[in-house]
Amino acid sequence: MISVRNLAVLRAIIEDFIATNEPVASKSLVERHNFGVSSATIRNDMAALEEEGYITAPHTSSGRIPTDKGYRVFVDQLIQAEAESVEIRKNFSELRKLFSKTLDQLTDLDERLETSAQMLAKATGEAAVIQYPNLNSVLVRAIELVKVSSNRALVILITESERIQQHLVVFPVDVTDDQLQQLRGKVNSVAVGVLIDDLPALLKKTLEAVAPADKAVLQRIVDGVLLLIDSNRQDKLAYAGTTNLVRNEDQFGGGLPSLLETLDEQKDLFAFLNNWKLDSTQPRAIIGSENSVVELTNSSLLLSSYHNQGEEVAKVALVGPTRMNYSKNLAAVLALAHLLSKDIEE
Repeated sequence: MISVRNLAVLRAIIEDFIATNEPVASKSLVERHNFGVSSATIRNDMAALEEEGYITAPHTSSGRIPTDKGYRVFVDQLIQAEAESVEIRKNFSELRKLFSKTLDQLTDLDERLETSAQMLAKATGEAAVIQYPNLNSVLVRAIELVKVSSNRALVILITESERIQQHLVVFPVDVTDDQLQQLRGKVNSVAVGVLIDDLPALLKKTLEAVAPADKAVLQRIVDGVLLLIDSNRQDKLAYAGTTNLVRNEDQFGGGLPSLLETLDEQKDLFAFLNNWKLDSTQPRAIIGSENSVVELTNSSLLLSSYHNQGEEVAKVALVGPTRMNYSKNLAAVLALAHLLSKDIEE
């Protein structure tokens, strides 16, 4: 088990390496930090840390850099101390205010999530990835029918997460305004306030009970709603900040091209994000070789989730090199996730 002083030395090495991007030597640790011991003692501590695999020598330099194992201990300490950490609380509060100022002006879900990704990337200097909400746990606000011709109408699905989608349906017969409004009322009587996941069964019952004269028209409306539900369930991500990764290309051990391809294609990343179940109050860090996606093994992935009434609906993620400002970045993903949860629940 790592001793208290060795843990303090490891933390100092990581903080200095993050700040300077240079291997850290015992002499510089003594000069920068008030350990109250000699350089020789610090060298012994560093030797013990290296033997245990927490730090390593990148080349013949006398300095040392953290390993994935070292970062793991450091980040675990940060997360455990989150409630007491003045730095993390300050970062969280400042970033929450910054994000809120912009998001409060937006209502469209696409715009909110794309803007959120851009803000997170800008605030951290990393790449930001935000999942769209899982509609299984999102409530229906309304289903609107807008007539565009005698036998055509727009079916508009509006959810409580501000997601608005529409689909044009063509009826087999001409439809009057009164008939369309009556059917709108029938649909909304079972749809408003229910979970998206429960909607297909409710619409099926409504279709079975409708008058024969309206059945063909209502069938097209129901088909349109089901199509919108299916299209909403398609895996979708908003992401920004790939230029931040390019600026730090030397930090990825030659793996940046494959990482950028993974972000662009999204499929593997989406599946990877779905593997993690998160506590709503605590972020998670997957560091370097801990990542099961090969393209992420030279990166760190910081995760938090946003919720609807305690139920996880999607995740907020930050991707960057293992050498990153974990304190600020963990606070950033948590702050944004809290705001997105608040938006969905209101």
